[in-house]
This record gives sequence, C-alpha cells and structure tokens, in this order.
Amino acid sequence: MFIDTPLSLLQAHRRRPFFEKQSAGDNKHGTSLRCGAWQGCKPLPASRALIRAMLVVLKPAVLVAGLLLVMLGGYLMPGYAAAQSDPPDLPSGNGIVVTGSVALANLITLWAEDFRERNPAVVITVADPGTAVGIEALLNGSADLVLTSMPLTQSQKNRFSERFGYLPSYVPVARDGVALYVNLLNPLQEITFLQLDAVYSATRRCGARQAIRKWSDLGVKGSRGERMITPLGLTSDTGAYLLFKHFVLCDGDFRADFQALAGPAAVQAALAGNPAAIGFSSSALRSADVRAVAVARREGETALLPSIETIQNGRYPLTRTLGIMLNIAPDEKPNPGVQEFLDYVRSAAGQAIAAKAGYVPLPR
Repeated sequence: MFIDTPLSLLQAHRRRPFFEKQSAGDNKHGTSLRCGAWQGCKPLPASRALIRAMLVVLKPAVLVAGLLLVMLGGYLMPGYAAAQSDPPDLPSGNGIVVTGSVALANLITLWAEDFRERNPAVVITVADPGTAVGIEALLNGSADLVLTSMPLTQSQKNRFSERFGYLPSYVPVARDGVALYVNLLNPLQEITFLQLDAVYSATRRCGARQAIRKWSDLGVKGSRGERMITPLGLTSDTGAYLLFKHFVLCDGDFRADFQALAGPAAVQAALAGNPAAIGFSSSALRSADVRAVAVARREGETALLPSIETIQNGRYPLTRTLGIMLNIAPDEKPNPGVQEFLDYVRSAAGQAIAAKAGYVPLPR
C-alpha cells in the first residue's frame, strides 16, 4: 500500500502538468494565471503564484526522495519487511477449544492469557466441566484439547478406540497432588489411607474395622475431639474424586453424608467455615484459613505433606501427573495452533506460570 502511493503521485504529476505564468499585458492587480493542460486559466494572487512556482521546482525532488525511501524501506525498517511476509498458518475463527479438569481450570486460564499475548492469532476458549465430561467432548469432537488429572479408564479407552481405531494422545503438562485439608484451628497433623477410608467410606473395602465419625477417633483431644467429622471433597466428575475413590477407598462407596463440592474454591470456603470438616482437593489450593495434613499410605510409614519436592519426586502418596489429551491419529500432526500451545505450556515460560499458580513443574 505504501509503495503504490508515491508512484501514483508521480504518475499523476506526469499526466497533469501545470505551470505558472503572468498574464499578457498589464497586470494591475498583481495577479498571475494558473494554466493546466486540461482546463483554462484563472487568476491567482501573486503570493500564491510564488508558492506554486516553488512547488514546480521542488515537487519532482520530493517525489523522487519519497520513492527512494520506499524502495529502501525493506532494508531500513525490518518491521515493514516482516509485515509483508506471510502470517503463520495458525487457526483463526473458532480457534482452540479446551475443556476438562476442574483442578486445572485456573492454570489453563493463566496459560491461555499469557499465550494469547504471545500468539494473538490463536483464540482459546476454556471451559472446565470436569475430566469425565471433557472426555465426552473429545469423543464427540466439541473440544480440541482435554485437561485431565486422571488416566483414562479402561471403559473410556475402549469407547475411544472403537470409534477412532486408536487411543488419544497424551501430553504431560504439570504435576500436583490430591491433598487433605482441615481448618486452620484443627490440630490434626497427619492421617493414613486406612483412617481416611474409615472417615469417608460407607463400605470400608480397605479393611478398616469400624467407621470413624468423631475427631477423637483420630487422636484429637478435648472438646474439639467430641465433634463429628464432616467429610468434604470434589465432585464425581473430577480426577481428584476418581483418584481418591480408587486409592484411598479401594474403589468403595462414599458415605451418604459426604459433601461433594464444585471446585477447590468451594472446598476451601466450606473448610474455612467449619473447624470440624476435612476435605480433599488439589494441592494447588492456597488459603490462610486452611492447611494441608500429612498423609501416609500405611501406619508406621512417614507421613508427608504435599510439597514441590515430594510431588516432583513422587514420594507424596497421592501425587498425580496433569496432562492434556487430544484426538490425533498416529500418522498425523496437530494443527499449528494446537502444537504452538502444547509447546508453550511445556516451555520454561509455561512451567513458570504453573509454579506461580501453585502447581509443580515437570521434572527436567
């Protein structure tokens, strides 16, 4: 566009020559005549005649200088040269649709915001209905990427394989743990899987002899120990629920008064308002009103808190890898926008945001 402008002016100058001349005979009013090849002459003030005369001399030089600047622009202005190159083949319009794990909802939002600044051509839509619903979105094609905090079940693998003839691709993106939290005023320091099964389960498949209903059964002394335990956690469509049910309850059933809450923020709020509650959620949960409890698989083992070190090395009993699944055939590649996003979340910049959000970066 900028190249055409000086050339057009130059061509117009050639098509439409003009000059200034004084009229023949007496010039009582100090006027001159402007005559064009396409029209007659008309009087102009002498001052304007002088300006016109100067432009006749200067205009060709200005046009030539402008033309030279444009010709050199590609060398002198890298930004201009870049603007002329073809844009990267990134998706536009619908962009990338991401759905899945509640545990990753805040992380994926932070990733999307930062990635959008770096790659404005890619539009990312984020929804967080839960891992189980996200798998359905991948099956029916309504999502490009699914955030997951739990491996696919055998049933989900079978359904996907029957429909597409292959399994979805899986890309690890971060780590966290399923942590147990209590109110800051609660004195409980540690708990075992067997005790948790007795607190949460109606079936006690892990072998607990009797249910645990009071805090005194967990060693809490005084009046606090006489209070009934309120078991809380995330909903059944989350990876945290599925992992807790499988490893802690030995695939048993939750007790009837278990309160399943929609998201870590809801768990935090419930715990903050109830010193007699215990709840499970992502270890990324941060609040001044609650704290994590150390967990041991068995009695006699060292109970560990969820930390960057214990999660990264896998020693925390409820460590999990968070990942992104996508539907891509083995002989195909993701579209450029999807690949750019996957590369970004695993880069140093993406992993730094994961750490800032409370998650644990992938081991290097």
